Amino acid sequence: MKRLKGPVLITAVLLAVSSSAGFAQSDLQPEAIEVLEAAYDYAHQLQSLRIRADFSDESVFGDAHKLQFGGTLELGISPPSRLYALVRGDYRNRRMYLKDGTFTVFDEDVNVYATAKIPGPLNEALQTLQAEYGLSAPGGELFGGKAYELMVERASKVLLVGMANIGGVDCHHIAGTLDDLDWQLWIRAEGDPQFCKYVLTDRSIPLAPQFSITFTGWEANVKLPDSQFDLKAPADAERIEFVR
Repeated sequence: MKRLKGPVLITAVLLAVSSSAGFAQSDLQPEAIEVLEAAYDYAHQLQSLRIRADFSDESVFGDAHKLQFGGTLELGISPPSRLYALVRGDYRNRRMYLKDGTFTVFDEDVNVYATAKIPGPLNEALQTLQAEYGLSAPGGELFGGKAYELMVERASKVLLVGMANIGGVDCHHIAGTLDDLDWQLWIRAEGDPQFCKYVLTDRSIPLAPQFSITFTGWEANVKLPDSQFDLKAPADAERIEFVR
């Protein structure tokens, strides 16, 4: 998966950290794999989930100038095929909905929306959205059911860096490496193994821009009404066709 230039939220995976913490050990460190498996299993068995997060997204212009954009995210997931994402950013405000094979995106800044048929479970739908439309739900790959395949099975390195503190919560700090993408993932050490922070570094682009998401709210098995996955567009909103 290649990262697009511009303030585009991406999905992908993995990082090589210049730290003395364990990087001379096995390329797939058992301690790291154990922590990741517990976190993925926990996320996968949830009946529903609503998260809130702060994100930052770096973009490179002219292969020489790196800028950072930021915003907030609310993401709701109801397996096997429902998702909504409310993105409030510096220069982009969007609402995205996936409900039983129909995807809708509403751009609040220009008051237009578009729909497309995206069948299949969440993991397949997210891949289709990225490949065919260049759209993604930030961090959605962590919850789509194939996080282990994307982040571990395709990795050349997965390592336990050590313990860290994210927002006052003690976390395991895990890092991994793909061909041209690095990731870092912080997972809650006590209680439910929730994701606390997620960072992607794209080495295929000069200056290696990063996408970072820090989870600020986590509601597991919360009741998400059916209407939560439907667009409530303003009466004067214009429907347009997707530009592939």
